[in-house]
Amino acid sequence: MFPSPARSCAPILAATAVVACLAPGAAAEENAEASLRRRLYFYTGVDIARDNGYGWGGMAWAPFAAMDREGLRVRTQTGGGRYRYRTRAVPGGWNTGNKMDGEVLLGWQFLRGAHALALYGGVNVVDNRLDQPDPGNRDQGTQFGARFVAEWFYRLDERWTLTAALSASTADGTYGGRATAGWRAVDWLDVGVETGATTDWLDESARVGLFIACPLDGRELRAAAGWRWSSDSDDSPYGTVSLFMPF
Repeated sequence: MFPSPARSCAPILAATAVVACLAPGAAAEENAEASLRRRLYFYTGVDIARDNGYGWGGMAWAPFAAMDREGLRVRTQTGGGRYRYRTRAVPGGWNTGNKMDGEVLLGWQFLRGAHALALYGGVNVVDNRLDQPDPGNRDQGTQFGARFVAEWFYRLDERWTLTAALSASTADGTYGGRATAGWRAVDWLDVGVETGATTDWLDESARVGLFIACPLDGRELRAAAGWRWSSDSDDSPYGTVSLFMPF
């Protein structure tokens, strides 16, 4: 005996109704994902030297256009670490601090040919906790302030890329700068040199090193090593590992 047409069509109609009910939700999810694609990236890293170690993580969002277009940028970052510094205020001449910080920045990326310039401004908070009291150290407790960042990117040709960045914070009186020159050795490997310097209320430091970067499917894994000079701790080698992940 064959089933009646009404019975044979009932499962199909039921399945069609379920799909129709779910379709708007699935479409909305796809639209939300598409609106973030190429507009969002994440990054994280860690930097270690003899007397300090610091890790960070953050994200950036382009609300109205893709990241490779000119437009508004929103960025946030948090980090933390531990460091030692010289001081006559504690027995043994060395003190240790634990640092946490965070920032929220609003900016704009400008594009002119092969040049990209991003300018940011916002607020940040810095918290330093010392193992031993040090009356001469202004980096104690929690401090709030303004933060400014400028980042420049220039693709000289198909192999050479130059970058530079400047930053300043009123929360802890920190000013810094860095620059890199990278060369595309093969499709999956960049090599280059980097240099940087920072200064705050107590310390002045500088570094020079080499880096390698592996661009893999839009992501980039980067490792650097070199030498760091510091006015309030021992000079030493340093090493950095970072990861860039676009959405």
